[in-house]
Amino acid sequence: MSRLTRDEIRRDEVREAVFSASTWFAEHVRQILMGVVAVIAVVVGAVLFLNYQAGREKEASYQLSEALKVYRAPIDAPATDAIDDLFGTPPDSAPEESAAEEAEAPDAGSETGGDALSFASEAERRSAARTELEAVREGYGSTSSGRLASVYLGQIAAAEGDTAKARELWTSYLEAAGRDHAMAIGVQLNLYSLDRAEGRGEELAATLRGAVAAESSPLPKDALLFELAATLAQLGDEEGARETFQRVVNEFPDSGYAIRARQQLGPEAAAASPFTFGG
Repeated sequence: MSRLTRDEIRRDEVREAVFSASTWFAEHVRQILMGVVAVIAVVVGAVLFLNYQAGREKEASYQLSEALKVYRAPIDAPATDAIDDLFGTPPDSAPEESAAEEAEAPDAGSETGGDALSFASEAERRSAARTELEAVREGYGSTSSGRLASVYLGQIAAAEGDTAKARELWTSYLEAAGRDHAMAIGVQLNLYSLDRAEGRGEELAATLRGAVAAESSPLPKDALLFELAATLAQLGDEEGARETFQRVVNEFPDSGYAIRARQQLGPEAAAASPFTFGG
């Protein structure tokens, strides 16, 4: 009986491996195809979702910009007649004429002069802006613009004295959007102001001291020091406030907070500012 050579043995091993692979593929072809289809479905789904989110972000941004037009619309000055201001309304003014003039006058909140949005009072503007901003927040809450609407709604709530609602809205924004960007810094400073307004100065001072001492913080250190100084001043700690304002000036002389700190320290410190404005 002849013996197999090494080459023949290798060829047999290769044939056996190919046969085994073919057999395995034939037995598992259905699972393989299902896996390929699943991968394709995931990729297609991800692309569609990203496109959908991009479209939502764009739409939300537009809706927010429209809401902010209402939020920032001017308040109408009362329309009065100069003669009436001096002498009062003429006694023979016809009621029919007054009614006609009122009917012709544009409504508050409507476009006047063809393209200018304005309101008769601050209360009307806030009410209209709240409606627009709440629609953005509720309809596009998962987008950055939808979350940003909460910041402006918080501003409205704070202006109306509803500090609890303002705190809720601003805190929810920070939780959703994070704390390491410019808008978040402004919102956090608003919350500090809210703490002082609600008599939480002692607690706030402790929080700010800890943030100042920490190696890193989402808020810049000059802002933290200024907030601490303002809090100490409110608490009646004049010496501590003055020392902290001075730290802002000494450690951050080019900061905008240094200018404000010099103003708090008095005219001599303000005169020492490195900035000159003419003269």
